[in-house]
Amino acid sequence: MRLSRKSTRGTQKSVSPEREPLSAVVGGTELQIAYRMGYVLNFYREPSFRRIEMELDLTRPEIVTLIFLNYREGVTASEICEFSGHLKANISRGIIALEKKKLIRRAADKTDSRRQQLFRTAAGRALYAKYIPTLREREQAMLACLTRTERSEFERLLDKLAAHVPQWAALDEL
Repeated sequence: MRLSRKSTRGTQKSVSPEREPLSAVVGGTELQIAYRMGYVLNFYREPSFRRIEMELDLTRPEIVTLIFLNYREGVTASEICEFSGHLKANISRGIIALEKKKLIRRAADKTDSRRQQLFRTAAGRALYAKYIPTLREREQAMLACLTRTERSEFERLLDKLAAHVPQWAALDEL
């Protein structure tokens, strides 16, 4: 982040981020798009997930796992990692914790007994139902500045970026 400006004498004058326009700070990095995407996403995700962590005693991998299992049950830990981009070790720990809390159950895949499929329990569905409305409301608040047309275009562009992930995401696995 560039937080200094040259004065007329060529010396550096420090400018606090609070005094600079937000657009200058957010757009002032070399990562013009990724930084702004992260900025917006962090202000959506961080307060939301912290609240769920504190109020419902769930970790982020547990939250992500329950979100994905709401979409599709019977998946494996690897499939959740592919969807979320989370590390397998973190998702595996989350799955173990969810199982101990009796929020999910595992079952051997009928076609391959080495694969463990994951399913939510009634308690897991009930807990998900407690936090998803807050996430939906926060998403609506985040998108409130967009017109219907802008939102449609934004969603179209997000779909295009998401479809492109497999082409670049594995370039340099960290």
